[in-house]
Amino acid sequence: MQIGILGFKFTGKTTLFNAVTGSDQPVGQGGVEPHLAVGRIPDPRLDVLSDMFKPKKTIHATVDWVDVPGFEPTAPGGAGEATRFLEHARRVDALAQVVRCFDNGIEEPAPVDEIESLALELVIADLQIVENRIERLEKDRSRKGKVDNPLEPPLMERFKERLDEGKPLRDLDLSSDEIKLSSGFSLLTLKPMILVLNGSEDGVDESIVAAARETGAEVVDLCAKVEAELAELPEEDRNEFLADLGIEEPASHRMARSAYSAMGLQSFFTVGEDECRAWPVRKGAPAPEAAGTIHSDMERGFIRAETCSYDDLTAAGGLAEVKKLNQMRLEGKAYEVQDGDVLNIRFSV
Repeated sequence: MQIGILGFKFTGKTTLFNAVTGSDQPVGQGGVEPHLAVGRIPDPRLDVLSDMFKPKKTIHATVDWVDVPGFEPTAPGGAGEATRFLEHARRVDALAQVVRCFDNGIEEPAPVDEIESLALELVIADLQIVENRIERLEKDRSRKGKVDNPLEPPLMERFKERLDEGKPLRDLDLSSDEIKLSSGFSLLTLKPMILVLNGSEDGVDESIVAAARETGAEVVDLCAKVEAELAELPEEDRNEFLADLGIEEPASHRMARSAYSAMGLQSFFTVGEDECRAWPVRKGAPAPEAAGTIHSDMERGFIRAETCSYDDLTAAGGLAEVKKLNQMRLEGKAYEVQDGDVLNIRFSV
C-alpha cells in the first residue's frame, strides 16, 4: 500500500514526509526523484493484544509513503499537460496533496486555488490517457471489426465525458468489472485523495477546511514544520509537547488514519505466542480475501476461519476463555470480515 505525497513546489511536502516517517530528507531544495519510507499504522488494539499474549514479535500494519517531487502548473490557471513528476504519482495507490496554507514571506497562500489547480492537472493528465485509449480502440475496431473487451469502449466514453466536465473519476459508481478493467490504466483521478492543509502554528482557517471538505476528499489540517520538530523528540517529551500545543495525536497517526479511511481499509488481527499482527484489508472483504493478505495459499485453499471480535477477546481475557463463552465462531467463504476481527485461518493446499 503506497500513498504518494504530492503538490506544488515548496508547500512542505518533504517536511510532512519527514514528520510521518521519521526520515531526515533535506527540505526546500526541490528534486527530481521521489523519496520512499515505510510508516507504521498505529493501532492501540494491537498493543493491548501484545500485552495479553506476550508474543515474540508484534507487527503493525504499514504504509509506504512516497514523497513525489514538487512541480508547477504548466499554464495559467493550472491547465496544461501533466509534468513527468505525475508519472511517479501513477505508481501509488492513493494521493495526499499538501496544500500551502502558511505565509512563506514571498506571496500570500492561495489554498483553494492550489487545490483546484492540481485537480485540473490530474484531470488533464487522465484525459490524455483516455482519449488515446479511445483512439486505439477505434483503430482496433476498424482493423479487426471488434474490440477485445466490449465493456471498454462505453467505459472510456463515460470517463471522457466526466473528465471533459473537469471532474475526477473517483466519484463515479463503477461495477467490479469496470474497476478491474480500469485498474490497468493507473488513472490519477480514480485514486483516493487526501488533502493535507499545511498551516502555521496558529492553525488553518475553518473556511479553508470547509472548502477542502467540499471536494469529498479526506482532509487533514496540521503544521508540518511543528510536526517534523516533534517527531525528532523522545516519545515522552513528544507527548508532553503535544499536550502543551493542544494537539491530540501526532501527524503520523492522523495521516495513517486518513489513508485507511480514504482507501476504505480496516484491520483484522492474528494472535499467538509467536506473533501478534495487524493486517489491512478492504471493508466488505470476504474471509478468503482477508486470508490472502496473509498468504496466497491461505486464500487458494481456504476452508473456514475461526473468528472472534477484539472486544470479546479482550473482555474474556484469552482465546481459551472466549471459546468457553461460545464467542468463537466458525465462518465460511461468504463471511465479510469486520474491523477488529481476530482470525485463525484453516486452509488446505
